[in-house]
Amino acid sequence: MAADRVRGTERELAVLLRTGPFERALRAAIAARGLSLERLHVRLAERGAQVSLASLSNWQRGRSRPERSSSLAAVGELEVILGLPAHSLVTLLGPRRPRGRWLADDPAAQRKELRELVESLADHELPTVLAVLRALRSSDRK
Repeated sequence: MAADRVRGTERELAVLLRTGPFERALRAAIAARGLSLERLHVRLAERGAQVSLASLSNWQRGRSRPERSSSLAAVGELEVILGLPAHSLVTLLGPRRPRGRWLADDPAAQRKELRELVESLADHELPTVLAVLRALRSSDRK
């Protein structure tokens, strides 16, 4: 029975490492190896990767993601510690997200972000968002 659960966990992890998202794959890998975040933090420090416990927690919850070079190096160490294929977690991160004040003035970036938001909506959310956009548009034309 326990062996079946372990095989199921490993299968789920294998799928998440292929499909993501990063935070779910990281969470599944940590759970599959039975490590606490505190222990993982210690193991990273032993390997020279300085990442805070809060960052690890935020990464696995999807509240933030590693983007700095030192953080990406720490993800590589996580892959080793967790016994994952090389680059399996890093690949799930994709390109860095654009940052900075210039984004506010970039219509192309705004359109891209809007498209991504719309694509992420559930079907039942579409009518509400559409109504809000129509209301905004009509108020701009007055």
